[in-house]
Amino acid sequence: MWVKFVRVVLSIFVFMLYSAMCNAQTITFVAEDLPPYHFINENNEPDGALVDLAKATIKHTKLSAKFEIIPMARIFTMLENNPNAIALSLLKTPIRARQYTWLGESYFADAYLVSLKNRTDEVTHLNHAKFYQVATIRGYSSATYLKNAGFTEDKNLVLVSYYQQLWQMLYKKRIDFVLTNTLTLNNELKHSGLNPNLITKRIHLTDYPSKLYFSANKTLDKHTASAISHALNTLKENGEYQAILTKWQLPLPTTANKL
Repeated sequence: MWVKFVRVVLSIFVFMLYSAMCNAQTITFVAEDLPPYHFINENNEPDGALVDLAKATIKHTKLSAKFEIIPMARIFTMLENNPNAIALSLLKTPIRARQYTWLGESYFADAYLVSLKNRTDEVTHLNHAKFYQVATIRGYSSATYLKNAGFTEDKNLVLVSYYQQLWQMLYKKRIDFVLTNTLTLNNELKHSGLNPNLITKRIHLTDYPSKLYFSANKTLDKHTASAISHALNTLKENGEYQAILTKWQLPLPTTANKL
C-alpha cells in the first residue's frame, strides 16, 4: 500500500515538474517577411495566417511563445543554434529532412516555371525547357532540383545570388524561365518594382517539394515537439485550421497538396 502511495506521489510530482517546465519554456517562432503568411503589421507586431496558426497551436499546449520576422539566413542560423526555435514555413527537401525536426505541415507552396506572358514558344514540360535558359537562386533547393533534372550552368542553367537579379533578368529577356513558388512570387515582384501582370505560370512542377512545415532544431525537447505536433493536428481536425485560412482569404489545400 505504501509503495503504491509513493508511486502516485512521484507521478504527480513528475507531472507538475514537466508542467512547470513547459510554462517556463518559451518557443521562438521565426519566419521571413512574406505577407499574408507572416509579416510585421502597422502596429509593428508579427502577424499573418501562419502566425495565427502558431498562436492557436500554442493555446492547446502549456507552452509560451514569441515571434520574430527575420531574413531567411538568420532563420537557418537560429534553427541550427537555438533548441527552442521553430520555423513557421519551411519546405521539406531531401537534404533538410535529415537536418531538422518536422512538427507538422502548416501550408503549401506549389512550384512553377514562370515566364513572360508574351512568349510564343510551346514549352509544356520541364524537359522542353532544357532548350532555354532557366534561372533560380544559387544555393537554394530549386538549384539542386534543376541540376538533378539535367540542367547545367554551362548550357541552360543560370544561378544568381538575389531574387531581384532573377526578375530583372527575366523582364529584360536575358533568361527565359524562372523556377519559383506561389508563396514568394508576388512579394518578390513587388519588392523588385516590377509589374506582376506581365508574367505567367507556365509549367507546374508537381514533383517539387510543396508542403511547408513547422520545423525545429533537432535538439528540441521531445515532449515539446510532441505537444506542438498533437496541437497542430487537433486544429486541423476541429476546423480551427480551416477557419484561419478562410480569415486570411487563403485557399484550402487541395487533394494534390492536402496536409
